[in-house]
Amino acid sequence: MTSFTFSIEQIRSAPLEVRGWIEREIAATVTALSKADHDASQVHEAALAACAPDEATQVFELIKGNFLLSQVFFELAREAPNSRGTSPLYPISIADILRHTRLGDGDRLVDCFTAINQAFQSILKDHEATLFGFDQYGHVFIHQTTHDSVRQLWQQLVATRPLTQELGAGDGQAEADFTPPHLGPGEDIAHHTPGFSGMNF
Repeated sequence: MTSFTFSIEQIRSAPLEVRGWIEREIAATVTALSKADHDASQVHEAALAACAPDEATQVFELIKGNFLLSQVFFELAREAPNSRGTSPLYPISIADILRHTRLGDGDRLVDCFTAINQAFQSILKDHEATLFGFDQYGHVFIHQTTHDSVRQLWQQLVATRPLTQELGAGDGQAEADFTPPHLGPGEDIAHHTPGFSGMNF
């Protein structure tokens, strides 16, 4: 058996057809790796646990120190076309998750699913609880309640963390007191910056 490793840069520069093929191969690998824990041909509604809003918050508290886990966790909140139907299960394309998180390795995605599920199990104190199901078409399934709970958490985080706070702007007074200098053609901004002494490189 021969295997190849590609960097993110190589994948980005590959032709569209090649990138599509890589995504399909990774999705197939993730599905195959999941067969040991899931029946890939059938996703049973009763088998998947529903994560309530307070449980989603607790899961995030456990994993938020890990950027990659947090990324994958909030991918569960993403709205996908034609995902809402009569079934209580919500399908998400594994290829889409890999693309959005820039993961080039299906094994790492499986590790993320496992870690998120273990955090959920620890909250419930139930080692049989399962958040994820898989099919042979490259989809991961979660309960609709889980999707809605993670999405609600994401919206709360966005609403309570304004952009100025993210950028470390404090109370916004600095922006109110700042007046950008007016520059003429060819003038250097350094000459209009208070306290700028110039730097030689």
